[in-house]
Amino acid sequence: MNRLEFAVEYSFDAETGSVVAIVPHLNYVSSFGRDFAEAEHNVIEAVLAYLEALKKDGLPLPQSHPVTTGTVLVIELVT
Repeated sequence: MNRLEFAVEYSFDAETGSVVAIVPHLNYVSSFGRDFAEAEHNVIEAVLAYLEALKKDGLPLPQSHPVTTGTVLVIELVT
């Protein structure tokens, strides 16, 4: 089983009132939600879709970027 780790950056969009979640090391995959929990849920779905698209297209999965501080998204790949 492979384990991938990526930093997630969160910000608040005052114009829309949304929480924005971005994963810079995954081609800046991003999503948003009404609150932190919804943004987190949505960005996880976006990351999984991105990784699935890479696999479907025969492209390599990105290298893990271990994070020591902040929010970490951990993906366990089952082979």
